[in-house]
Order: sequence, then C-alpha cells, then structure tokens
Amino acid sequence: DDKDAFYVADLGDVLKKHLRWLRVLPRVTPFYAVKCNDSKAVVMTLASLGAGFDCASKTEIQIVQSVGVEPSRIIYANPCKQVSQIKYASAHGVQMMTFDSEVELMKVARSHDNA
Repeated sequence: DDKDAFYVADLGDVLKKHLRWLRVLPRVTPFYAVKCNDSKAVVMTLASLGAGFDCASKTEIQIVQSVGVEPSRIIYANPCKQVSQIKYASAHGVQMMTFDSEVELMKVARSHDNA
C-alpha cells in the first residue's frame, strides 16, 4: 500500500518569521513564492497575515485565489509566460507581472487587457 509523501510544518514559525519581516522591513510587502510550497495551510496562513503571493502559473493563481486572496496581492512572475496564462491572469484581475526581456514585455502587452 503506497502512502503519499508528507511533511511537518510549524505554522507558528511561519507566523513568527512573517511578523519579524514586518518589524524589520515595515515598508516592504513580502510576496511568498507559491512554487516553494503550495500547501493550502501555508497559503491560508500567509493570506490571513496580508502577505502577497508570487505565482508562476495559472494553477498557482487558482490556489491563491481559492483562499480569497485579492488579485492586487498577486504578482505573476515567470520568465517565459504562456499567452493563455497571461490571458487567464488578466481575466482574473491579476495586474502585476514581471518580464525578463523585451520579447516577454511585448507578449504581455499583446495578451493582457490592462498592460
């Protein structure tokens, strides 16, 4: 009988580290990279603390928005975005995006309604 892999996380430590960040860097809003750990418990904890989220895909945007995170707290950061995923982000209110090249910038400009 195969068992799913699991890990143990101390959400209290996540809280402590987030509060320390806010104390040390009060003018800098942290954006958590969902690709590091997309656990719903971690995402919900950080969402409740007001963190922002760095999403690299449509799936990550869906995970974050499924716990009620506003699009204004999401940045779509991927060095090579698919046009369909740029359009998805646009349709779901995600306005902040990164780009690493002129080609990527032009792709965003053509594919995002508010670019």
